[in-house]
Amino acid sequence: MKTSGILLLVLLSTSSFAVKRDPAGRLLMPELRSAPVCQDRPEFLTELRSDLLGSIAQIPETVLVARDAEVFVDGTVNGEAFKIHAYQSFLKPEGSSAEILCATTPADFKERFSIYAPTLIDTKKVPKVGHSLWQFQLLADSGKFAFWNFKSTSLKPKQNLEDFLKTSGATYKIYQKTHTEFELMLVKKTGETTEYLSITYDAVPRLK
Repeated sequence: MKTSGILLLVLLSTSSFAVKRDPAGRLLMPELRSAPVCQDRPEFLTELRSDLLGSIAQIPETVLVARDAEVFVDGTVNGEAFKIHAYQSFLKPEGSSAEILCATTPADFKERFSIYAPTLIDTKKVPKVGHSLWQFQLLADSGKFAFWNFKSTSLKPKQNLEDFLKTSGATYKIYQKTHTEFELMLVKKTGETTEYLSITYDAVPRLK
């Protein structure tokens, strides 16, 4: 179900999306939890898409507000395969919004994964709220896992968002699924590990 314009404006005023007055988030110790075994690759990686825009510069003039995010990490370590799948809704109350959907890792596997992505994309000629960059963190520790994110100061004022993403180590594609729904897909490959991040956005074209 798509969020209404009113709900999106409420999101813009919450602490998660208050770009100009909130300090950068602090890296807190997350709560580690066990997860069911992964059976298949997630649907967002197998879905066929034909609505590729090409680049952030080709997004129509609007403000995009993140609705949810989905992360999948897979690779091998010492010859053993691992998979971790996580999801976060930006519409649910804080504390219940992020979850590990499944994970398959060696028993003693300990690793932290990190990828940057915007939760706000402002393509207005005269920016209304500006971009907001967040760091998504996924932690694995001996069969238990955590997924969370926090605001990052890595994107400097007036810095080009597209240039930042290109230098962050990830490649990206942007899709316009409907007139008001967009998806950003980021892929980051490090050695034998690949991180995938999909963020779905709703557009707020008449934001004042």
